[in-house]
Amino acid sequence: MRYSVLVLGSFLLGVPLSMGSAAAQERDAPSGEPGSQGPLPSAATETPAVAYAHSAFGVSAGTVGAAGYGESRGEFRSSTPNFGGGLRIWISPLDRLTLFADAERRDEGSNRRFAPSASAQLRIVGDRKVGWALSALARYKAEGFAELGGEVEFAVLGSYARRGLHLDGNVIVGAGFEEGESDGELLARAGYDVLPFLRIGGEGRARQRLSGDASLPGGRSWDAYAGPQVLGYSGAFFGALTAGPSTVGIQGGLGWLALLTVGGAAF
Repeated sequence: MRYSVLVLGSFLLGVPLSMGSAAAQERDAPSGEPGSQGPLPSAATETPAVAYAHSAFGVSAGTVGAAGYGESRGEFRSSTPNFGGGLRIWISPLDRLTLFADAERRDEGSNRRFAPSASAQLRIVGDRKVGWALSALARYKAEGFAELGGEVEFAVLGSYARRGLHLDGNVIVGAGFEEGESDGELLARAGYDVLPFLRIGGEGRARQRLSGDASLPGGRSWDAYAGPQVLGYSGAFFGALTAGPSTVGIQGGLGWLALLTVGGAAF
């Protein structure tokens, strides 16, 4: 676990360093022509999250998007995986601001419920024209539609995108309203545009309990996942698959997680 946190932490520290170097260089023109205003909007640029990690760029002003996602996870030794999923919508009413709303269903044995969340992301500095950005995000996660108690999260997001390479890093801290518990997360995502409609990379997350007595499945104070990610897009539509080894929701040992997301955006 410590090794996973160090690897993700090194990546997150490397993002701002790459940003500083990029800012000192002449701005790239993706089309190869001087005076470019940055990459043309696409389903890839106007989709801020396909799994868990968020892009610090957000989306262009006036963009409206939606996606449905399904998640499956389980233990390698078990033949009864858990299923979940939900719906995410996002909108940018003005430049630099992106708003999100999620409704997620999780299937954890006898515990099945829909839980909503709402987020606001503000891009503080940078944009796609210069190829890097830093943002702040705040999220409220309810325990259920009929339960106002829940968790609030705050995050710092960093992203770098230049010459087909895309890097995202998130540092998140969350605290429950009633339980007196808190946790921290490190998320990292990397991808490369191998074709004009195909991006291949990977995503990972490490989560650690910071305070409180509650434990995660298996008696752990931490969990993590990492795996390859494939993103395909055409016009306003996209689809993404992320899968790999995971300890999320696993009672013991190592399990697996797979997440499929399909959606689109109007921009």
